[in-house]
Amino acid sequence: MKHTFHPKHKIKHTDSIDSLALVVGIVQPLITLPQIYLIYSTQDATGISMIMWAGYNVASVILLIYGLRHKLVPIIVAQVLWLIVQTPMVIAALIF
Repeated sequence: MKHTFHPKHKIKHTDSIDSLALVVGIVQPLITLPQIYLIYSTQDATGISMIMWAGYNVASVILLIYGLRHKLVPIIVAQVLWLIVQTPMVIAALIF
């Protein structure tokens, strides 16, 4: 028997955990917006690790490719949003 690390994609129904995963995939990255605002409004990124945020970006790209390959909408949405909020953090760490 072959084991895989991704869910079976032939399931047609959507249950509550699928909906919850999509909501979390949207809300979680948006929670970072106040941090981005604070850093850009004060122009102070003293406590920001560029290596950490760049690492998050690399992980998001890998997970986005995985989500696209397996057509996993919650992962695709979450990783696109993470890239949108992580990239300004990397930029802030470089310029401030």
